[in-house]
Amino acid sequence: MHALSSSYDVAPPLPPFSYIRPPRPTIAGKMISSTIEIDAPPSKVRELLLNFSAYPEWHTEWLKSIKVQDSTKTSKELVWGDKIEINIQNFKFVAEIRENTESLFSWQGPPVLTIAGLYKFHMEPANGGASTVFTQTEDPKGLLAFIMSPSLLGNKVRANFDIFLRDLKARAEQA
Repeated sequence: MHALSSSYDVAPPLPPFSYIRPPRPTIAGKMISSTIEIDAPPSKVRELLLNFSAYPEWHTEWLKSIKVQDSTKTSKELVWGDKIEINIQNFKFVAEIRENTESLFSWQGPPVLTIAGLYKFHMEPANGGASTVFTQTEDPKGLLAFIMSPSLLGNKVRANFDIFLRDLKARAEQA
């Protein structure tokens, strides 16, 4: 299997006797990432992350709201392909769930100005499970993904991630 890259000098070799097309090259921006250690177990952090309706109680800046489109499902029941309505700084869009496990919650945003972001929220146990290393990432792809580089919009996006993580940490560590 061949890794995706931004370009190929030559097409990667195909396996013998197959008619499989190589992956199409994509234009990628630099992945944006922010990490924080939270003095609470991953299960508590995940519970807070997936309690979308409580966001206004502890975070009001960057990620304004998330709402599950299928009213018969809870956030914990979301699976690949389910849709959620996102409001990031009053920009509203519908995203698709990519993963929803004990250690990862992920969605794919739609293309906006040819940029589509894959958002991931990783929750890894630390200190024997007493705390959580929480990492939020966005992996932008598309024709204009380069604008997400640190010298353009990347640092602003990362600063917003940092604010969200700070607020999540404060809420999770409340007694």
